[in-house]
Amino acid sequence: MVKGFAHCALYVPRLEETVQFYADVFGAENMGYFQASSRGCWLRLGEDILEIFESDDLGTGCFKHIAIACDDVDALHTRAIAHGGASLVEPKEAILGLKEPVRARLSFVTGINGEQIELFCIHER
Repeated sequence: MVKGFAHCALYVPRLEETVQFYADVFGAENMGYFQASSRGCWLRLGEDILEIFESDDLGTGCFKHIAIACDDVDALHTRAIAHGGASLVEPKEAILGLKEPVRARLSFVTGINGEQIELFCIHER
């Protein structure tokens, strides 16, 4: 039985700085470092895990961004920029046309490695 995602993996050239960025901006908890084919670290973000590998070879793939659920998109957007991120899409309101439309506030920033991060808050229905 599938329970959901176990973790998402991110390959970065600057492991220590990336761990610090996610801790400073998102309050990520460092669960520890490990050695696989390259050095890695697990970060807990709420109930989820972000796995980070140190690598100069960022590889290829089709994933575009990670989305982080939060309570205050505007504050996190500002904090990400203050810690070395860059704004891609300023905070804005959106309506997702699903079976039951979902109202949300969202923005996009890049992390210190250029990774795209969506900040996402669903409004109560």
